[in-house]
Amino acid sequence: MTENEKLLNLLRTSDSFFPMGSFAMSQGMEQIINENLLPKEKVAKIINIYLEKIWKTFDLGIFYKALEAIEKKDIELLKKIDEICYSSKVTEENRSAIVKMGRSMMNATEFNDASIGKVYKGLIKSDVANGTYPVVLALVSIQFNFKDLGALSLLYVNLMEVIASLVRMGIIDYIEAQKILINSVKSIQVKSLKLNDLHQTFPLADIASMRHELSPSRMFMS
Repeated sequence: MTENEKLLNLLRTSDSFFPMGSFAMSQGMEQIINENLLPKEKVAKIINIYLEKIWKTFDLGIFYKALEAIEKKDIELLKKIDEICYSSKVTEENRSAIVKMGRSMMNATEFNDASIGKVYKGLIKSDVANGTYPVVLALVSIQFNFKDLGALSLLYVNLMEVIASLVRMGIIDYIEAQKILINSVKSIQVKSLKLNDLHQTFPLADIASMRHELSPSRMFMS
């Protein structure tokens, strides 16, 4: 596979046009906005909290641990990591969203015969494995040979879910969104974490997600 093919596959799987439903997620942001809990001047700050307290300290770590399990061809360890990812999401809405994204990404990807990706796809289809997004992204990263660059894709997709939801709700415009995205990218330092060190803590987002589940009028799934 050429470097151009790797780059194109990385861009393709990170794009909102890729059929995994990320455009329908706001990660609790819709409810935070609906309850007037986010002053406009603090938009960039709260996005940085998502980045520093959830995505970099948990989702990213799951991705790296999944990569390690795949490279060892350890299906049981991969299933364990998948289960940790699923069960660690506090709200039902977030658990459902991370599985829907993962399974949609899996369904849109063709894996080589006899590859661990092909095997795991079968486990997901038979509901033996959850198929959370960070774990499936690791499988896709191996399939298309962009490997740990998938970490950047994970952070970008999560950033775009929240930032795009703010644009669609009219809180910020496209220019402001680009400024926030550029500043967020500048702060990204990708590193692997030990499984026991993974953590996520952003109570406001969790509470908003719980309340969002009961909201009678919703633009987003999460």
